[in-house]
Amino acid sequence: MVVIMATSRPAGALSMHRKTRSDIQWIIDALERDDSKSRKGIGDAINIDKSGVSRLLSGDRVLKLREAQRIAQYLGVPAPSGFAESEAAFAPAPKASMIPVYRTAKAGGAGPATFRIFRQERPVELKPRPLHCAAAAPIFGVYAQDEAMAPRFKPGELIFADPSHPVAPGDDVLFIAKGAPENGEPALIGELTAATAAQFRYFQHARKGGFRLSAKSWTAALILKGY
Repeated sequence: MVVIMATSRPAGALSMHRKTRSDIQWIIDALERDDSKSRKGIGDAINIDKSGVSRLLSGDRVLKLREAQRIAQYLGVPAPSGFAESEAAFAPAPKASMIPVYRTAKAGGAGPATFRIFRQERPVELKPRPLHCAAAAPIFGVYAQDEAMAPRFKPGELIFADPSHPVAPGDDVLFIAKGAPENGEPALIGELTAATAAQFRYFQHARKGGFRLSAKSWTAALILKGY
């Protein structure tokens, strides 16, 4: 008689091992060895939300050099030797048929910005470009980081914006501060209520108020609908 012994590993854990790539297996192994480490801790270490960590550990999100170093430091393990190479080895440049999705993080501090966009880094994901979008349009995606426009846009929701498309009152807009600082571009989401050569006026649902931004310091990218 053959006896099949049950293992203590949860069913989901085994399937996760089958799906993951070799460049993230070391993270999963470290989490299983040390109960004091968690997915939330990994997210905090690299400034991504719970859904981003899930995509990372399922192999659907690119793991970059800097992120690997921060995760290794949090887990207390050495990063794999392969990550000593350039980030380009792990993240191909976006193709015309794909839309890049960039890392975001909460802004903190004073000022109107509620989060920051890191477009100077390699995209964290690539999404297929819809057929109705022109191949030349510089569309990109980000994950909302706050509740300023809830319930229209919720924290963690993926939005796509086109900075080349004209905006008009009534449009949902991603406002981005001009310039590209190393610590990310200050950004916020709002409904455009008026625009002149000197300023933008916008409304945020959760904050229940109208606000202004200088057109000299900020740009407005149309948030695309129907994705």
